[in-house]
Amino acid sequence: MLAKIFFDFQRKELNIVRVIFLIYIIGFSYGTKNHIVDIMRDGLFGYSYVPLPINIYWTLLTILDPLAIIFLIFLPFYGMALSVLIMASDIAVNFSVTLYSYFQTGIFSDGLLWAQVAFGLFVFVTVPIPWKRIKNMCCSAQKRESGFG
Repeated sequence: MLAKIFFDFQRKELNIVRVIFLIYIIGFSYGTKNHIVDIMRDGLFGYSYVPLPINIYWTLLTILDPLAIIFLIFLPFYGMALSVLIMASDIAVNFSVTLYSYFQTGIFSDGLLWAQVAFGLFVFVTVPIPWKRIKNMCCSAQKRESGFG
């Protein structure tokens, strides 16, 4: 039901939510693409330069990133929660690997870490906006359906 309402473009109060979600979807699509390319190039669990738990986590993002996209569209509260969890954990893991690498080699190779941090900050800062808008919309619909609104 919520996906149906979400794609009802007559509902102008959801325009900001659509824009925010579009940016989330672009970010998670980019992450998915990167992890698929890594798997195609290096094989499953191909991040041999990191400990196995990090290798498993990075490979698992190939499933988690598109799952966040699906949840954002069909189960937005789960999608927003998963988006925050993915970004918090991925930034922590990637920053730790980058820092460890720096202390081992003396070379600070951040790759796309700063772009990821920027996207993560965007998710952390903006997630309350769609959360409140969708919650208010759902509560209003429930009140109308129950006759109390």
